[in-house]
Amino acid sequence: MARADNQIVGVCRFSYPATGGFRMSTLGAGALEEALWDPVRMQRRMALFENVCLPSLAAQTDPDFTLVVLCGDAMPLRWRRRLKALRAAHPFLRICALEPAGPLQATRRAFRAGAREEVPFVTGFRIDDDDALAVDYVERLRVRADAMLDAGWADAETPVAITFQTGLFWALDAPGQPVYRYTETSPPGQASAMVTVFDSQHNIFRWTHTHLAAHVRLWAEPGPEMFVRTLHGGNDSDRRVSRRAERLDEREGATLLRDRFGLAPLRIRPLLGRVLGARE
Repeated sequence: MARADNQIVGVCRFSYPATGGFRMSTLGAGALEEALWDPVRMQRRMALFENVCLPSLAAQTDPDFTLVVLCGDAMPLRWRRRLKALRAAHPFLRICALEPAGPLQATRRAFRAGAREEVPFVTGFRIDDDDALAVDYVERLRVRADAMLDAGWADAETPVAITFQTGLFWALDAPGQPVYRYTETSPPGQASAMVTVFDSQHNIFRWTHTHLAAHVRLWAEPGPEMFVRTLHGGNDSDRRVSRRAERLDEREGATLLRDRFGLAPLRIRPLLGRVLGARE
């Protein structure tokens, strides 16, 4: 039975003009907002969020979670309305619009906005708007987090990070949009979470994900596939297919995307290809 004192909350930074923590944040405030909210870029981000990220969360075998979408309070109303409209189909969504701030301060406020103060512990996960999580991610995460608390490995003073090391690359910007399987040797940003108390100073965004084991206790699992990283021209980070990745044949890739992630690759490949300017 799941612990009643632990809740699952995710945060997705959706074109949030943070003052640090990502490559575009080196731009000045006005230039950053102009770049983030460029209409062409926002159409792409919305297409990825609506067709990759959200379907994987809507298909979760454990629906008892909240996803907070962190956006800027000056985001044009057109896009904020579109985000809010998604709540009708996705009741797990919360929209948190904040002024520009540092990545830790902003995400702390976002996690608090999605959590219930009367529940002592928060297992907080991160997800990008263009990535997906396995349909049993929340279920597995809850089991692992509850076990950490039961064993005393996590407590009010001791946060614990939980990561799942194996996932997929989906190269939306390549001919045929191939899928690759790979396993990270260090904690990945995708499918990572941290068990903390409600008012903790820390969360999964606190440290660079590859350095988590240097700062907090870490529970890492090598498989099965728990996340999808999409590759396309709009990636802010320097994403590329790992040299260790295994290219899957088209049928196996499509089956994994459908069965493990609740996606419909045959339907959304042409759509994403058009929006992202990729070749099918």
